[in-house]
Amino acid sequence: MFETNTNRSMLMHKLFFILALFASLVSQAQSDSVVARGRHSIGLFPKKAPSNSNIQVSGNYRFFGNYTRHLDPYVLNSVINDTVLGRSIFIGDDSQLPNLTLNISGRPTPKASWGFDLYMFQFLNGIIGQSYGNSVADSLRPSIQSPLSSARLGTQMGMLLGMNLYGSFQTKWGSLRTRVGGIQWLTLSDLTMASFRGYNRFILFERNPWDPTGQQLTSRYKQYFEQGSIDQDARWGNRAFVGAVIEGSEMPGRTSFIAMVGKTELNGGFNKVPSFTYGGKFKKDWGTKNFVALNTIHSLNYTDSLANETFGFHVGTLEWLLEKRGFMFKGEAGLGQYFSPIHEGKWSELVQIKATTPAKKYRPSMELHAFRISPNVVNNNAVFWNTATAEYSNNAIPAGQVGSTALLQPFGSSMVRLGQMTNNRQGVNLNLEYGQRHLKWAGGLGFSSEIKPSAEIITVNNPVNQLVRSRLWRWIFPAQVGPYGRYSDIYRDVYQSVQLSDDSSGVAVYKKHFAVAEMQVKYATQLAGKELYVFALLQMGSSQRKWSPVVVTNEDAYIRQYASEVELYYAISRGVMINAYYGYERTIGNYRTDIDETSRRPRNQYGEAVGAGLDIDLGRNARLYVRHRWFYFTDKSFEMDHFRGREMTIEIKAFF
Repeated sequence: MFETNTNRSMLMHKLFFILALFASLVSQAQSDSVVARGRHSIGLFPKKAPSNSNIQVSGNYRFFGNYTRHLDPYVLNSVINDTVLGRSIFIGDDSQLPNLTLNISGRPTPKASWGFDLYMFQFLNGIIGQSYGNSVADSLRPSIQSPLSSARLGTQMGMLLGMNLYGSFQTKWGSLRTRVGGIQWLTLSDLTMASFRGYNRFILFERNPWDPTGQQLTSRYKQYFEQGSIDQDARWGNRAFVGAVIEGSEMPGRTSFIAMVGKTELNGGFNKVPSFTYGGKFKKDWGTKNFVALNTIHSLNYTDSLANETFGFHVGTLEWLLEKRGFMFKGEAGLGQYFSPIHEGKWSELVQIKATTPAKKYRPSMELHAFRISPNVVNNNAVFWNTATAEYSNNAIPAGQVGSTALLQPFGSSMVRLGQMTNNRQGVNLNLEYGQRHLKWAGGLGFSSEIKPSAEIITVNNPVNQLVRSRLWRWIFPAQVGPYGRYSDIYRDVYQSVQLSDDSSGVAVYKKHFAVAEMQVKYATQLAGKELYVFALLQMGSSQRKWSPVVVTNEDAYIRQYASEVELYYAISRGVMINAYYGYERTIGNYRTDIDETSRRPRNQYGEAVGAGLDIDLGRNARLYVRHRWFYFTDKSFEMDHFRGREMTIEIKAFF
């Protein structure tokens, strides 16, 4: 032990000597440079750093703790007889999002800059046990005098998004901007590369890991009431991309372009065979908002190291926007192809069109949205889901497990939110919005149909308690789990698969039709001189054999679902807000869906939640958020599918 410490001490002395020598050489070089210019410098470094060597450090710290008490032994995996823990305390986010993030950037020249993010996870040693991870034992914790001599608490510290190099150049043809390196957030168009934004109808009671704090405690709720949205980070509406991106703007003829080559999340996994994505955008502007653009994206994956076979997709679209006197007409249309050793690779159509009217004082604004996407078009980088084509994978590891190159998708015809699209579907959505000083409402209707009959499966999620459900399975995203093997865990959500029985020898013969309705009401006022906000969100949806312009509420629907959520926020003082939440949902199946062997009845599900919490101002750019929820779910027909309990979450967020 003494010899080890001696060696370490000698090594540290050598390291300090090398650093001191390096600092001396740097200082001498700087001093010589200054003297050569006729100026003098006293000390190791110049008193004023050059302006082009600016280095900035910012970031945020987020503590997130979750305590859950389950009163029923809910079955997580019936194959291995795994049930949920009765009590659990979890520090850190379920999806391993960092607790501490440092954003470091610099500008070596006026036309170039660089940046990267450092992150640290929660205080776990990464060994996954029955309690979702074991904390570092007291005997292994480092001492203050020698923190590097033993196990460190923050063992997973590294780059979050990789090292990024940025450059901007002004030329006679226009302005060029380059981005090379780690993960960037990029968008081209809805049907090529973007993520679904929807109509900003969601509940604020459950906070996202990336949510900001706002300048004031009430800023978040005030903005949501007045603007219909809240501030999001760089990921909102964009897709992750690793590689090289070149952007040109202010080009001749009011043109611009984007060119990219690298990798998206579709090129992930641990397989070492080549895999990459490339594409771009060429845009022509005229007028104030009008434009026309050509968009393209291509994904190429090899099946083996010899590069004999490939799989992937090609998509190319024409996009346009016409605006006059507040009326807007926007569209995108093109062709797509999915190819693999087991797919024919036919080129097929995809198109969406949106027409929007301006908002008037006594008239709501309206958006009409129509779309059609062929079942042969697959592009998981776009805003539409793939629910019709079983995608090819170059390894046999199931989707959702570490190392898999397959995507965990709700394969089967999905019941989706208003405005959300899937392939193998065509439909129309009508959205209305209207606002006054204290009251705003928005809502819409949508109906869609399959283009051709697909697998006899419908997937649907449960909006009430969806995050409670996602926390039942931690660290991994398993498929076909739960007491009856019909639930699949995805990022911050869970969906269930409904098996239909009206096929012919296993072949789907009926097209499935869908209808959805949404209504949101927002109210803002003052009570005893303090701000009060009330938000309500109502959702209805159904899937059935026959086309219907409205939600089907009888036994003709395979699945019908109703959900309502209400939340309240009241500022009792400048630094404290109280909030409350209530949610209720019903999901009902008919006798063409799964039937329980004991009750001989289809799904009959109830979900309910009651919540309360506090928002507390801790000072400049720092907040404390406390949430407590009582949750309940049961299926009256399937006796094993039920859970109930309570959970508390504590979040501390500080930006610097």
